[in-house]
Amino acid sequence: MSFILMAVMSLVPLFLGLSSKVMFKTKLTNAMVVFMIFMSLWQLDVSFLYSVDIFSQETIFFLFKCFRIGSIMLPPAFLYVGYVALKYLSDDKKNWMRWIINRYTIIAYYLWSLFIYLINWSSLGVLGLKKIHGLGGANFVLYPLYGEWSFLFAYHIKLLIVSILLTLLASRKVIDKYVKFFLTLFSLAFILTYVVGVLNLKPATFIYSSQIAVMFFSIFVFFIFVNMSTKMIKETSRILNRKEQEKQIEMTTTGLIHEIKNPLTIVKGYSDLLARDKKLDQTSQGMVNNIQIAGSHMNSIVSNYKDFIASGKLNIEETDILEIVKESISLTSIRAGEENISIHFREGKSIKAKIDKDKIRQVFINLINNSIEAMQGKKQKIIKIRIKRRNNDIHLVCTDTGSGIPEEKWKQIFSPFQSSKEAGRGLGLSICQRIINSHGGNIEIARSSEKGTEIRISIPIVCYEQLMLDE
Repeated sequence: MSFILMAVMSLVPLFLGLSSKVMFKTKLTNAMVVFMIFMSLWQLDVSFLYSVDIFSQETIFFLFKCFRIGSIMLPPAFLYVGYVALKYLSDDKKNWMRWIINRYTIIAYYLWSLFIYLINWSSLGVLGLKKIHGLGGANFVLYPLYGEWSFLFAYHIKLLIVSILLTLLASRKVIDKYVKFFLTLFSLAFILTYVVGVLNLKPATFIYSSQIAVMFFSIFVFFIFVNMSTKMIKETSRILNRKEQEKQIEMTTTGLIHEIKNPLTIVKGYSDLLARDKKLDQTSQGMVNNIQIAGSHMNSIVSNYKDFIASGKLNIEETDILEIVKESISLTSIRAGEENISIHFREGKSIKAKIDKDKIRQVFINLINNSIEAMQGKKQKIIKIRIKRRNNDIHLVCTDTGSGIPEEKWKQIFSPFQSSKEAGRGLGLSICQRIINSHGGNIEIARSSEKGTEIRISIPIVCYEQLMLDE
């Protein structure tokens, strides 16, 4: 295999890494590009040992020491990929892995690698190059002669196994299913590539296959990375579309409320003045009273709509959603007790998410109150609340044994001012939907009959915006 062909093959990881950078603007992509650059430099370094017919031995020796930074920087670069995923997509800030894989250990790892690279330039690292027979004993290739401290380089390269194992462990703590799957395949695939690469450390096993292994590894990683990133983009688009719909409602309705409020204030003012005019006859006085009633009703609608719009403005913070459910049950327990209603909630492992806890609490209180009202007159009065984390979402299910909702009203029940209660404003479920949509989630009626209703809610637990670059 010629030097030129090997050099071209060594650039495959670099090309694929830069292609990923062009397609996906994320911090995880940056980590992958850094890793791919060092992969290319590592293989380009090996390629120069096959260039005896092109360069002088002194030139090859100099280039070999220069490009050796690729193999030396691979262990920290690999661990950096795991660090980025753990930092931005882990659900446990106090996890013990964060004590091992953090900014300081990554910096220390890079500094240690730089120290190994500097030794490489001294007689303690690499003394020179000697000619050995290549594959099949046909052509001569060069093999490095190591100095007294060469064992440091050997141990450093073997540290890559530690980086791989730590990255695999870190992937278990990643909450995003796409990233978890990618890190697992990424780590397992590189173990095979690493085993082939380590064979280059001994003259007897100094083989060409590392070039081929790295090329296939790079192509494989590129495809699984593109697959992961594409799915993340689709997920992000779905979440952002829901949020954008709520923003459009807010912008349109806020302007409309402002335009209605001004003439409404004038109507109210003049109607109050007319009502105090004692010269009006009884018929005229009745007309003025009707104007006042209509004005008050209109003002009530505008005020209620302002509450509806305000429900979509979030104050996001990391919160345990199980605690919110328990608080909601506690706040509605007196009313539920008066109605002889049992609320069943099975507690499980803490589920943390970045949400507006006050707004989500409002959602649960509304759902519980709606269920309480729907069960009036029923013999069996039970509310069941279930929560579980599935893939990238939190799934919440609220079931009651109420009178149910006709199927033709399932969609319109979430629209503002749609209520089956005589004194209801029709904003309870519409506000719930607005809050959930503003979180990028979804709320729907899964089933409903005379035996009861089941409402399902999903809230995204992964905040992809954190992973995006600050452009």
